[in-house]
Amino acid sequence: MTVEKRVPLLHRTGLHLRAAGRFAETANSFKADVTLTVEGRSVNGKSVLEILTLGAAPGVELLIAAEGEQATEAAESLARLVRDNFGESGGE
Repeated sequence: MTVEKRVPLLHRTGLHLRAAGRFAETANSFKADVTLTVEGRSVNGKSVLEILTLGAAPGVELLIAAEGEQATEAAESLARLVRDNFGESGGE
């Protein structure tokens, strides 16, 4: 079963290194395969380097897909992380 969440990227600097690191770290904490898609390009959501290749700018929609034992938990947690600006106050 694949669980998908669509979330707008509102962070004012987009999906930068620190945010990509937090996303991958969170994804790796679950027993699920995670794919991150931006504008038709998909990468492994557990790889910081692959996430950075997306060059996700502010305002794009992220599609988070998780498959596996903890798919629901992974997708929900990652969507929340994005909505919360990756834990950075003010989205900076």
